[in-house]
Amino acid sequence: MTRRLALAAGGTGGHMFPAEALAEEAKKRGWSVLLLTDDRGMRYAKSFPADQTAILKAANPNVRGPLAKLSMASAMGQGVMAARRALTAFKADMVVGFGGYPSAPGLFAASSLKVPYGVHEQNAVLGRVNRRAAPSARFVAHGFARLDRLPKIKGKLVQTGNPVRQAVQDAAGIPYVPPSEADKIRVLIFGGSQGASLFGRVFPQALASFPSPLRERLEVTHQVSETDHDAVSQAYAAAGITAELAPFFVDLPRRIAQSHFVMARSGASTVTELSVIGRPSLLVPLGIAMDDHQRANAEVLVEAGAADILLEGKATPEAAAALLLPRLSAGSDLGNRAAAARGKVPANAAATLADLIDALLEQRA
Repeated sequence: MTRRLALAAGGTGGHMFPAEALAEEAKKRGWSVLLLTDDRGMRYAKSFPADQTAILKAANPNVRGPLAKLSMASAMGQGVMAARRALTAFKADMVVGFGGYPSAPGLFAASSLKVPYGVHEQNAVLGRVNRRAAPSARFVAHGFARLDRLPKIKGKLVQTGNPVRQAVQDAAGIPYVPPSEADKIRVLIFGGSQGASLFGRVFPQALASFPSPLRERLEVTHQVSETDHDAVSQAYAAAGITAELAPFFVDLPRRIAQSHFVMARSGASTVTELSVIGRPSLLVPLGIAMDDHQRANAEVLVEAGAADILLEGKATPEAAAALLLPRLSAGSDLGNRAAAARGKVPANAAATLADLIDALLEQRA
């Protein structure tokens, strides 16, 4: 019997990519997939293997002021009604929500239609939409062993890990070879739209302060906005550091695998990919992240001895250099930290999640 699975996700790649990975697994099993997302989510859906897609209205519930709240309520109401129509026409067997407010209309619609649903939480802190949906969910799946802010639930609690795309699985097969004293040291820096500017101000100056012999060995790949491109390029050039700059890298998993060291934010997808691929890192949690969940994510790798953490409020070139210099000066230690990163999140998360869904639907049949 063909499963009919609806996936509710949107807003950011952090929510969309795990949903895409589960969709890939579902299609391998011959299931039909409906994607419930918003306009922002569609930016990440070019390769999403959905049989059908419903673009829903959604709005951030954390708004202030009566007019903003009225507009939010209207958008959410329209989103729920559209999701109800899509789920009914699709004849969904189950809905899985991946968090973020764009997933809310799909989950609320499932509840109102009495379609069973589960939630997957990518972060080490249960997000607000998932927190609200969790008590009545058939399951709460989570990416890391740690899961803060979990309410009382009726369904199963299962650490599945975070589903990753095929490109990440492919990159995981590239072994880590620590740099010898004569080798170039490949450094990858990426921070997304909310990290590029800070990273452009801090990391080039930090690396420029290194002793000349070490500085000359650096090969930096840095994600930087078009606005900051010239200033960052000039900073690297003045320090004599070879650098490739771009606002976006479509092959980021491969670039992670080819790097000796990574500097990044600590969103759930990034932390998961660093663990699956196995690379040492310096993580800078996003200071405005809801419930400070990026710090909790980073601590998973910090506690394993695979990463260092630099809080945004203390992110100066001097503080970054103090952390980076001993790491990039010791190739053997980098190898140990790369090994420590591997396996800190469960492997085969998409398959585990699909098995969980299959088992629940078998019980319901």
